[in-house]
Amino acid sequence: MLSPNVSAYKLRGCSIVDATYYQKALKSKLLVLAGAATIALGLCLAPRPALASELIGGGVEPIVSYSRQADAGMPSPLSWFGDDLSLYTIHYFPELYFDGNNVGIEMTASCPSSGTFTVSLYRVVNGRGTLVSSASFKRKGFTKATWEGVGSGTYQFVCKKPADGKVVTSSDVAMYSW
Repeated sequence: MLSPNVSAYKLRGCSIVDATYYQKALKSKLLVLAGAATIALGLCLAPRPALASELIGGGVEPIVSYSRQADAGMPSPLSWFGDDLSLYTIHYFPELYFDGNNVGIEMTASCPSSGTFTVSLYRVVNGRGTLVSSASFKRKGFTKATWEGVGSGTYQFVCKKPADGKVVTSSDVAMYSW
């Protein structure tokens, strides 16, 4: 049998046992929310790798060479892809994953007329390309361009020239990273 004082321990229609349960449940929910907030804050404040283009405030300028002399300081490539080029006005090489911190392209081009064409490097994230920068390649002869410090990731090279009726070809296009 209940004591006549039980009604004195009622709080807004809840017994002391119910009030204690609700306090513990509320405290548990607050701890879960505090933990989630801590994790979210940690993710927001955690450092992420920055691309060289973000650090420099724009594009990363390529290093261009018109000589096939061996680079004594260049280590062997991590990723290497070979392809051909037939450039009328624009040529898209496939999107490729490069695992090194630096990316390069080189080729020996052939064309009935002299001059240059542009090779642009795009970083591809979630199917969207962002221009890193461009380099000028000779239509006749060897040219190499490297972009240092761009980071590993998916990249695409795009070659462009004016529609002048001349075709630039190359059968030794090398795209690589180190």
